[in-house]
Amino acid sequence: MRPRRLVFDRAIDARSNMCSMSSIVGAPSWLRSPAMQFSGTVYFDFESKNAWRLFLLLTEAAREGVKVDADWVGYVQGDLDDPHAMSAGARALAAHAAVAEPQRRQVLRTGLFTLIHRQGDTLDDELTIRAAAKVAGVDADTLFGAIPASGHAALRDGCARARQAGVVNVPSIVRHGSPLYVATTPALAEGAAKPRLVAIDQMLEDDGLWRLEKP
Repeated sequence: MRPRRLVFDRAIDARSNMCSMSSIVGAPSWLRSPAMQFSGTVYFDFESKNAWRLFLLLTEAAREGVKVDADWVGYVQGDLDDPHAMSAGARALAAHAAVAEPQRRQVLRTGLFTLIHRQGDTLDDELTIRAAAKVAGVDADTLFGAIPASGHAALRDGCARARQAGVVNVPSIVRHGSPLYVATTPALAEGAAKPRLVAIDQMLEDDGLWRLEKP
């Protein structure tokens, strides 16, 4: 199946002062509507700036009251046959997959994204994963021992499911149809998150809308 594509280029003009409860009457419909729910499988890698911005968008949307139920699954192209010869990016995704407890995996994911995109750390340095593991309360030595075993197996399984669904780029969101590739710009950080998530949600649900793209 061909992946759908959604490219954001400019911020939607929905500022935080619109969120005041005292001014809720007359506010946009997305503020007055019942709590939004957003679900799907997000295929990603840690080094993708688009994946980082989507991660921030979903995090901010949750703060705005959206019930976000996203399953983050690592995806890499290429050979994963040898668990001891993975790229640095694949190794980080395998570490993420090896953490069984969802809350600790979420903290590890947050830590790795932040270290890479805000602090400029690199996945080539083993200390990056160790630092994120420490914040997540995961023993780093145990985690590194699990990477070539359970982590590698889980990553391979996730990549196989991604390819079966038609994923070719990250980040892609899969719900119950074709994958939606979400390309963004830094302007995504401006304004409210929920209206952007509404647009993504509509694209996921509507097969009549297949490709919206700016040059």
